[in-house]
Amino acid sequence: MEKQIDVKSLLTIKVLRLLKPTLVGPLALACDPHDLPGDLWEKELNADVTSVTGIDALSLGNFLRLPQGFGNMYLGESFSSYVVVQNESQIMVTDASCKVELQTQTQKFVLANKKTVEEMKFGTTIDIVMNHEIKEMGKHMLIVTLSYTVPNIVPVEPIVLERYFKFQVKKPLDVKTKLYNAESDEVFLEAQVQNITSAPISLEKVDLEPSPAFNCSQLSESTIIDLVPRLVLKFNGKSQWPKKMLDVEDSFQYLYRLTPKLENSRLATNIGKLDIIWRTALGDRGRLQTSQLQRQPPMLNDLKLTVEEIPEICTVDSPFDLTIKLINTTQERNMDLLINLEDSVENYCWLGITKYKLGYLTGTSNADIKLSVFPIRTGLINISGIRITDTQKGEKFLFNDIAQVFVIQEA
Repeated sequence: MEKQIDVKSLLTIKVLRLLKPTLVGPLALACDPHDLPGDLWEKELNADVTSVTGIDALSLGNFLRLPQGFGNMYLGESFSSYVVVQNESQIMVTDASCKVELQTQTQKFVLANKKTVEEMKFGTTIDIVMNHEIKEMGKHMLIVTLSYTVPNIVPVEPIVLERYFKFQVKKPLDVKTKLYNAESDEVFLEAQVQNITSAPISLEKVDLEPSPAFNCSQLSESTIIDLVPRLVLKFNGKSQWPKKMLDVEDSFQYLYRLTPKLENSRLATNIGKLDIIWRTALGDRGRLQTSQLQRQPPMLNDLKLTVEEIPEICTVDSPFDLTIKLINTTQERNMDLLINLEDSVENYCWLGITKYKLGYLTGTSNADIKLSVFPIRTGLINISGIRITDTQKGEKFLFNDIAQVFVIQEA
């Protein structure tokens, strides 16, 4: 009796994820020579093939370990894979074609559509290398569809095989944001980026792409560089702040200041989105963008206060001047203003008259007021306790934390 041929097992499909190797170092354990282990751990460390002479205790090695499995897949990384179709039988097949698709929970992508190979003899292969940026979390399925025909078999119909390879895409970074609306119409964004992957990473870029209504400046790096210039590394004569290295579960905070471009931009609710680029220990790149950040529209008072002039640093027991501007934001309302500087403040006191009449402030007009402050303690002081009353309507406006001054001891 003639042996029946299983035409669906003539070609084999293999999928391999392309990953870089990982660094391997020794496990460095140390103890006092008088302890029970003595020098046993030191001898084991010196005998470890992965240890480097002279820096054994740093757990640094010069060996690389090849990937042992699929590994972890994170959102924003590039999924690189190698698909090989091989004829491992003695029977020749014809018109072989291979199609590779990636299916997520919401959509399907065609990663490769290999052209038809007319003849595949024993040992002939179809090799496909693919790269795709992962933009969704959750379950993913790699679908490999193979089509071919076997000659001398009646009827000659295409044989279609499908293989499924499932994997999970995880979240690489935990991003937390806080928004603060300042009295000066500026918006401050505090962003905390935490590494929740299984290995250390390097943050290459964390930028805020503002909406068209705002101009953006980052305060985290520029402020530190100005205050602590010795921490700045110099490469080729240029100052460059080092990249942030984040270990597992470590986090770093960023601060951004957004300034409205136009007067009507004060009520804009779209702030922008964060653009984050990181790299793994061996340089694999990942990119993550947040959705549009929203804020609650600020409550606009009829009277607005801004700080026009104030020193950043002053000495204790030495008075300094503070210039503020009062702005009537209404169109037709006239205000008869009375200022009262509260004496229940800490670390400083007001000089001069603390309660007096300012006069009339017509609609859309403004007035500059100069105040004197006497610091009595060192440290950071918050200027607060400015109460303005419209005597015509009896409406009161209280302004707290309008500015900060750093008070130092006189040298």
